[in-house]
Amino acid sequence: MITSLGIDPSISGTGLVALRQSKFNYPDLVLEREITAPKGVLGLERVKLIALEIMGAIHELKPDVIVVEGYSLHMGHASSVVQLVELGGILRFLMMLDGLKWLDPRASVLKKFVTGKGTAQKDQMMMWVLKRWGHTSASNNTADAYGLAAIGLASMNRLHGISKEMLSLSAQLPLRCN
Repeated sequence: MITSLGIDPSISGTGLVALRQSKFNYPDLVLEREITAPKGVLGLERVKLIALEIMGAIHELKPDVIVVEGYSLHMGHASSVVQLVELGGILRFLMMLDGLKWLDPRASVLKKFVTGKGTAQKDQMMMWVLKRWGHTSASNNTADAYGLAAIGLASMNRLHGISKEMLSLSAQLPLRCN
């Protein structure tokens, strides 16, 4: 059975969801976790903690496909942009060192895949994950990670009940290793 790991990187709360293909309408939930750093852990120490926890999950689960939300830099939150880029760069570097490959969809592609609209808000993502796959997400970060993991299953043609548009979106994503 194919397992897909969705990673929604964030400095405030990184969402991790692993899904396994199923014979039924909904994929099996293997893991749902939100990674947060303890209060007072800042800067590169925070980035290191998050990246190492993500890599630990990857090593433990050994997913067949990894999907990391691509950079989406909101200048309205300029103070977190540098740390988000550091986290994304370090995570991708560690995956590259391990010889891993991943899909890297932009946030708008994720939103369009899940909701049909590339500009959906966080609460809409949670609602559509529930509506489409019957999963009540622990947070908006894990809802995004759920959608990312679903993209991974769809990219391997292992997700039931998806539209042609959803299949097309997942099939267009290039596999990254750098």
